[in-house]
Amino acid sequence: PDNGLIVLAMGKHGGGELNYSSDIDLVIFYTPNTLPLAAGQDERKFHITLVRDLVHVLQEQTAEGFVFRVDLRLRPDPGATQVAVSVPAALSYYEASGQNWERAVYIKARPVAGDLAAGAGFLDALSPFVWRRYFDFAAIEDVHAMKRQIHAVRGHAAAVTYGHDVKLGRGGIREIEFFVQTQQLIAGGRDPALRGRRTTDMLAALAAAQWISEETAAELTDSYHYLRRLEHRLQMRQDEQTHRLPPQGDDFTAFARFAGHAAPADFEAELLAHLQGVSREYGELFEHSETLSSGQGNLVFIGNEDDPETLETLTAMGFMRAGDVSAIIRGWHAGRLRATQTARAREILTKLMPDLLRALSQGADPDESFMRFHNFLTALPAGVQLFSMMRSNPQVLAMLADVIGVAPQLSDRLTHKPQLADLLLDTSTASGDFTPQAGDFESQLDALRVFVHEGQFRAGLSILADPSAAAGQAARFSHLARTAIRHLLPAALDDMARAHGGLPDGRLAVGAMGKIGSGEMTRQSDLDLILVCDADDFAQTSGGGKPLPADVWFGRAARRFIGGLTAATAEGVLYDVDTRLRPSGGAGPLVTKLSGFESYQRETAWTWEHMALTQSHVLCGSEDLRARIEAIIAEALARPRDMKELSADVAAMRERMHAHRPTRHPWDVKNGIGGLRDIEFLAQTLQLAHGGATPEILHPRGLRETLAALHEAAFLKTDTFDTLDAAARDFAALRQITGLCVAPDAADVADATLRVMLEALGLPDRARLDRHLHDLRAGVAERFAQVAAGIDGG
Repeated sequence: PDNGLIVLAMGKHGGGELNYSSDIDLVIFYTPNTLPLAAGQDERKFHITLVRDLVHVLQEQTAEGFVFRVDLRLRPDPGATQVAVSVPAALSYYEASGQNWERAVYIKARPVAGDLAAGAGFLDALSPFVWRRYFDFAAIEDVHAMKRQIHAVRGHAAAVTYGHDVKLGRGGIREIEFFVQTQQLIAGGRDPALRGRRTTDMLAALAAAQWISEETAAELTDSYHYLRRLEHRLQMRQDEQTHRLPPQGDDFTAFARFAGHAAPADFEAELLAHLQGVSREYGELFEHSETLSSGQGNLVFIGNEDDPETLETLTAMGFMRAGDVSAIIRGWHAGRLRATQTARAREILTKLMPDLLRALSQGADPDESFMRFHNFLTALPAGVQLFSMMRSNPQVLAMLADVIGVAPQLSDRLTHKPQLADLLLDTSTASGDFTPQAGDFESQLDALRVFVHEGQFRAGLSILADPSAAAGQAARFSHLARTAIRHLLPAALDDMARAHGGLPDGRLAVGAMGKIGSGEMTRQSDLDLILVCDADDFAQTSGGGKPLPADVWFGRAARRFIGGLTAATAEGVLYDVDTRLRPSGGAGPLVTKLSGFESYQRETAWTWEHMALTQSHVLCGSEDLRARIEAIIAEALARPRDMKELSADVAAMRERMHAHRPTRHPWDVKNGIGGLRDIEFLAQTLQLAHGGATPEILHPRGLRETLAALHEAAFLKTDTFDTLDAAARDFAALRQITGLCVAPDAADVADATLRVMLEALGLPDRARLDRHLHDLRAGVAERFAQVAAGIDGG
């Protein structure tokens, strides 16, 4: 009937080669707007229901048994489509995403029901996809992958008899079928005589066309008939769809008799002769094809079903959810992602797959690493360039695997900005200088975000590439933050001036404290900032169309500046900002007047606030305002101290710090007794104790430089300096690594992360690292007590 419904028989059903107990492979399409339906009837839902009813009728078990088991999984991308697919959608799929294994499947396709003319027309329309005019040798690799045995190479044919699968096993029926189909795909585009559906007919045709010898055709035809007879007999025994011979024993002996042999040994000899002959011919056909194995076993992701050996291989590699991994990869090959929609991308990815999976399996959690890579691939607009780069340069693949498997901070950034993958080839230290962008405030913010995020990603890659130099990346992270602040403040002030006019004599400066002040930031560091303003007359108003009083103007400018650092946009967030180190902490105004800052530091500030000033650095603002702030800070740090009071304040602060900020995980070298904070407290205490008489120890600098200055000024003995400096050095390296690779609540680290730590510190194993960290903490705690006692004693 002329109803547009197309039912195609595939596989052995299409070729007229069914077994005694075969299921049948069907693919069903419908032609839109052809079948007259009742008003309001949804055409797509109607055909889906129709197909489901058809399958139910064929498969339903009744007192009379059932008709056929039905498999519909040869339709386009069965994991993402319904059981009935429209003709335009199907043709579009095969044109854009059709794979070589699907070309092989359609060799046997035959219209068997519905609109036969429409079915023939569909196959005609699909003919350019299946039968290409040029010699398609590239198809060999994909078709071979559907039935690849890792050791099936020329001269190696270790076929077995007991429990052997005569269909899928080495030397079996499938190898004969693929031997034929591969050459049909290669030559059938130019020779219509090679487009037949039946395997033995095509062996004869291939011999006639001189693609194979007459002897090969005869041998494979004989083996094909022999193996098919065995297949029928296997299925006759219990009317089940099996292809596997019985194991050694009485059952095997009984089957040997069923196959016509009085002695099992005679059956084994005959069977092995056929299996080895087929394996030899199959191996010679594919002897030059590139291996797609992992080195451990099969990695086959072609077709609609999981390959059992592939699942075993994935499990052996460390993937706990091998079935999920296999299903997702088959989705890649089906072109479900933008990155894998082109045939070229899928071809390269297929070749890359063993190395890719091996690399991902080395991460902390192979399944998590795989999903992170999948998320990254999902966000990738195209795949050919990256896949080619990974395949031609193993360093890129190794670095990508490290990012995904070891450094979740970088992995998340890569997922959101896949174009950062271009940096995998270049981990140079130079991030370049930021060039301010023309345009509005938001445009400048986005440009800054791109600059900072790219620079952070480069620095993170450098840590993974050379863990021994991890501590040195603090300067890069700090430079990026300081660059952002120095460009953002004038941009925020200009934006305020456009909206509300400027303050002719108004000045605003940004002071950096903590790790940005000392230049020791990590990837995870937030920004400790104070904002100080000044004006000749705070009673003035701005001069724009929407004037504001000076106090209000400065407050809004400060919020605009802080908002630029912390607001989330399409380019992400620049930094988290902490302004609680300003006078009066969170209770005070966001921006502090210079006079208030000065009086606070002279009269009100606590000891811990002066300790924080030792790491301060005024980053930007008018030159005169910066100079005045720096003078106030220098005066506060140089003031005379009561040593007993200083020692008591530091001891109380240290006790509270250890109580309220315990170590978060075994690798938290910042907190806890003998940690990095203790070294900082000790250095800052000495700076406050002696800075008035020895101002050279007060200049803003990193912790190790401060310790060196204190040692040079004789405030630290050589053995104490050596102990503290070694701990500061190793703690700084581990801080950089944990900031990239360890979650805040992690109870432990994975082997991959541990390897990075060991390389950073030059240690051989976990036990040595544990002892080393214990010894460092113990040494710091001991030296802290000694130095504190000396200060307390005056």
